Amino acid sequence: MRYIDQIEELQVLLEDADYVGVKAVEGDVTLQEFLTGMFAYRPGLIRFMYRVRSGLIRLLGIRQQPLPEMDEWIPREVPMLSCGNIWFFSVSLAREDCYWIGCCPEESHLTAFMGVVVEPLEGTRKRFHFVTIVRYKRSAGRLYFLLIRPFNWFFVNRLAQAGLAGKSANAARS
Repeated sequence: MRYIDQIEELQVLLEDADYVGVKAVEGDVTLQEFLTGMFAYRPGLIRFMYRVRSGLIRLLGIRQQPLPEMDEWIPREVPMLSCGNIWFFSVSLAREDCYWIGCCPEESHLTAFMGVVVEPLEGTRKRFHFVTIVRYKRSAGRLYFLLIRPFNWFFVNRLAQAGLAGKSANAARS
């Protein structure tokens, strides 16, 4: 059984999901530091891939909102309430030091959630389960995600590593 399956609050998102991807990394940062590091990671490659995505989804007959700008965040400012927003994510579920799940903007072809679930280990060490949950709304969603899935996995790995660097990145900014 996966650790995320043990979190009762997540069951509503995991039910009927067409895709659940989990990447686990270990470190000794807090959830807020992890999220800050993760959201601070904004290489030019993300903007380039978003432009490529724009062309792809136009071919599939799907409209796309522009990629929003994002301000710098510090750990105490990461929204942990379900009415909060960070970048283009709406906070769906969050519990301090346990998990943070954000919903991507509502799209006609699929619904996607991305988040981090914290599994305590010994001492200050934690395992961070970086989760991607996708539900297809129509066949274009299945095709779209099939095409972007390798890129999603690439960025999930990068974001997870940036999350682990959250503590040192925050110290460097101070």
